[in-house]
Amino acid sequence: MRFIAATAAVLIAAGLSGHAAAQDRPAAYANAEACLDANVDAAVAASSGAADAAEFLLGYLCAETVSYARAYQRNSAALEGAKAMMSGVFEEAEAAAVQAEDPTDPDAVQAWEEYEEDFGEFDRMFDEINIDPVTGAVVVSSTPNNAMGKAVASLITNQMAQLGPEAGDDVPVFLRQRAGQLVLARRSR
Repeated sequence: MRFIAATAAVLIAAGLSGHAAAQDRPAAYANAEACLDANVDAAVAASSGAADAAEFLLGYLCAETVSYARAYQRNSAALEGAKAMMSGVFEEAEAAAVQAEDPTDPDAVQAWEEYEEDFGEFDRMFDEINIDPVTGAVVVSSTPNNAMGKAVASLITNQMAQLGPEAGDDVPVFLRQRAGQLVLARRSR
């Protein structure tokens, strides 16, 4: 169990250095942008300067939707990093097993198949872990035998929350840029 926890922690940390895979824009991003658009006038009216208005917009008026975008970005990166690392570990283990054993030896083939079945179970758990496109939460399917997937999802969620800004728990850059651009455009009218 300690091995699993340590492996999961390494997998999560690997996600910190990577970026989420290219994909369609999730609702979490679109909703945050829509909130910024809808509330920029109120932020400008309530603030004395452009930076204050942008921070007020991001941190108060649109805090909830921005937090979902932040969670989506953070959790997607962590999950993709974990998947990539697990895939690499599995490929290395397979290559080592093939090199160490004679692939024509029935005992070696049987040993590899048993190992592959056990290790493959760990690798396949990621198939049932996703990131909610609206809230950015880590979601695991309700498959009854996916205890390992649920444990990894919980580790991702808890680890990302504990790491805070070091884990990318900051407003996504594109939202900061958009808030700034919106505020400047409103102030220049």
